[in-house]
Amino acid sequence: MTLEQQIIDHAKQALPNECCGLIVDAVYIPCDNVADKPIETFRISHDEWQPADVVVHSHPQGQRYLSDADRKAQHKMRCDWWIAVNGSDNWELIKYRYSPLLRGRIFEYGKHDCYSLVEDAYILCGIELMAYKRKGEAQEIADNAFIVNFPRTGFYQVELAEMQAGDVILTSIRGNANHASIYLGNEQVLHHPYGGLSRREGFCDVWHKQMHSVWRHKDWQPDMMTAILNDLEATR
Repeated sequence: MTLEQQIIDHAKQALPNECCGLIVDAVYIPCDNVADKPIETFRISHDEWQPADVVVHSHPQGQRYLSDADRKAQHKMRCDWWIAVNGSDNWELIKYRYSPLLRGRIFEYGKHDCYSLVEDAYILCGIELMAYKRKGEAQEIADNAFIVNFPRTGFYQVELAEMQAGDVILTSIRGNANHASIYLGNEQVLHHPYGGLSRREGFCDVWHKQMHSVWRHKDWQPDMMTAILNDLEATR
């Protein structure tokens, strides 16, 4: 039996409660859920806890995304989390690799910058963007890297009037696009400015003046905003 099937079987057996467990050296270790309200959340006892490669739990009610509590815990443990989701037709195992919380990151070009923030936000939504080689800020701006690589990564351009939550906004100070942000809706954006902390802020007149283009991913679904907003809630 595959690792994935072991987890799904455990999730079914635990109904209506959430199941939980650990993956250590490619072996699934089922654990007892000792939470006070196991239907709503999970907790692994100190006796069963051990350093793990992956933390596993289930969402019996069908929520596909990590909750704000999940993200807080994942950030603390710094490992991948897998969720067994009870879907409308069948169970699905969704794997979320670890990434730092979206808000409050310290800038490091090529590792924690505006594009890596977009990458990690989309991973939380279940979309893995195609990686491309980073060449340094000046070279990437000169090469018009965003415009060249976005179509290859699954993005297509939309009109500003059609912009919706989850779209990526490219801005430019002089000529080529040099900054990416995620539109959150309600005139708010999430972005990581050069040399600063990643943050949520208003989509003000300055943004409109520096607008270059708006892009939407082909696999984007409106309910995916739940994943990003849950992460932001974890750092309120």
